[in-house]
Amino acid sequence: MTSRKKRFIVLLADGARHDVFREQLEAGALPRLEEIFLSEGSFAKATSVFPSTTGPAYMPFLTGCFPGTCNVPGIRWFDKEVFSRKRFSLGRFRSYVGFESLLMNRDMRPELKTLFEHFPRSHNIFSSVNRGVPAAGNATAQMRLWYWYYAHLTDRWHMVDTAAAEKCLEILDKDFDFLFMVFPGIDEYSHLSRPRHKSALEAYQSVDRAMGRIADRLKKLGKYDETALFIVSDHGLSETKTHFGVASYLESQGIKTFYYPKIFKWGFQAASMVSGNAMLHLYFKGPEKWEGRLSIEEISELHPRIVSGLLENPAVDLLLSQDRQGWVQVLSRRGAVKVKEEGENLRYEVLRGDPLGVPAGQPLLSRSQALALTANTEYPDSLVQVTQIFRSRRSGDLVISAAKGYDLRKRFEHPEHKSSHGALHDEHMLIPFFSSVKMKREVVRSADLFPSILELHGDPIPEEIDGESFV
Repeated sequence: MTSRKKRFIVLLADGARHDVFREQLEAGALPRLEEIFLSEGSFAKATSVFPSTTGPAYMPFLTGCFPGTCNVPGIRWFDKEVFSRKRFSLGRFRSYVGFESLLMNRDMRPELKTLFEHFPRSHNIFSSVNRGVPAAGNATAQMRLWYWYYAHLTDRWHMVDTAAAEKCLEILDKDFDFLFMVFPGIDEYSHLSRPRHKSALEAYQSVDRAMGRIADRLKKLGKYDETALFIVSDHGLSETKTHFGVASYLESQGIKTFYYPKIFKWGFQAASMVSGNAMLHLYFKGPEKWEGRLSIEEISELHPRIVSGLLENPAVDLLLSQDRQGWVQVLSRRGAVKVKEEGENLRYEVLRGDPLGVPAGQPLLSRSQALALTANTEYPDSLVQVTQIFRSRRSGDLVISAAKGYDLRKRFEHPEHKSSHGALHDEHMLIPFFSSVKMKREVVRSADLFPSILELHGDPIPEEIDGESFV
């Protein structure tokens, strides 16, 4: 039986890829991580969530629930139900890029309990998802936006990572139960260049140095053996060579479209909400009103050329939409399948071709079986992820996952993204998972951290979550 732990430290290396961490370990560039995790703990492959993007992909670590379960299905979303009833409500639409990131905690389902709420002596460093953290424990509450603004203007994201490490070392001297911190450097330098650019690789090494300093301080304080250490990531990234403006495409088809930053417009027929720039929600007004999700059949009746037109564009890899029977249809140029949740299981049917590369097998799968079946495909955990996103009423009528090398935003992007994330393919979905505690599974989900921490602390695990303990 795994021994209990008194305290927990989670370092989220935003945008870190599993394969790049592995390459750096094999090259001997991360000696402290090798010492701390490979000698006594685990380094596992994990899957992120859809959308694989900052913010919504933080939530599984802190709640044990997927973005669809949390009702936060993207960095940007449009709530058709609220928009149809309240034209001036704060809940009509959202973009968590900028000041609206302060609303992320408010937008999550209120009945979900975060690890910050579970542990009374919890601390947060630079995470915008921090519901329940005590005021005294929110170490960067007054400075996060200013750090982000300064780094955005100067590209000095290493300064933010260094500040996070210094804040963490200060907290270690205190009595604490849980500490969650974000290092944004890998993500930001990858966006500015590419995932294996020198500046991005240096940010991986800063994670190594920081965790080494944390371990040394814990040992000096006599707290090391009582503390569980984790390094995780919310998503990977892939290099972007071509930008496709979905909103501009819709308007070229005669469909007036609402999208950020052009949000002061009326009389539009569609809304385009991009996340990570490689995932996008599309919402359409019905024949008479906005309220209610449109099925794939209704979209095709209202706009006969949109689905086929999008699929003809090489930037669009997968299109997701629910049909009139509640199945999630997954469409691509390679074929089509449909997936449906049945209690704790998933039913999967091939309509034509093989869009997800899922090996042939039984039509009814548990979620654990679905992960095992898809973990080594181009779309890891795809069957679970394409269904969970539609649990949220804020999800689109059509959901787009971009092809590798492309993203879904062409205008109003400064600085230009050279790397993107958010999609369902492996370069975005596969993430590293370091644990100082031995893990019983070789492949886990990001949502599995939450129940594992509770079990290590000796606490009951809520039933209505998506994650499963790996200890």
